[in-house]
Amino acid sequence: MPGGTVKKAACLRTVLRGGAMASAVLVAACAGLSPPPQAAPEPGAVSALDRLSPSRCNGAVASSLAGVRIPVSDVRYLAYGLYRNIPGDIVGYDAWVGLNSQPGAVVVQLDEVCTPRQIYAREGARLPGAR
Repeated sequence: MPGGTVKKAACLRTVLRGGAMASAVLVAACAGLSPPPQAAPEPGAVSALDRLSPSRCNGAVASSLAGVRIPVSDVRYLAYGLYRNIPGDIVGYDAWVGLNSQPGAVVVQLDEVCTPRQIYAREGARLPGAR
């Protein structure tokens, strides 16, 4: 019986060590992210986004779009995706913003309280000023 306890303890240490290493890699990968530039949204921007997809994050998305000089009048659609942890808590959102002026989408990634983490373009879209 004592040998089994030792094996279980060694296995638990290995699992914990692996989890700590995975966490360190994740933190290192996210450390390079810089939050998107923010600016005051144009008048009516949040209301326009609310009509497309009501969300408590629309104010932050509007500020992020203004920060990269994307006018809300260019927004064709807004769709949210969410991230959950293993217990089921929401830990973040992606706001997919389709534009009239180009294909693809601009994605605003937000944390669980709607703080912008990053903004990037997908599927052929380009951020203004990006090369």
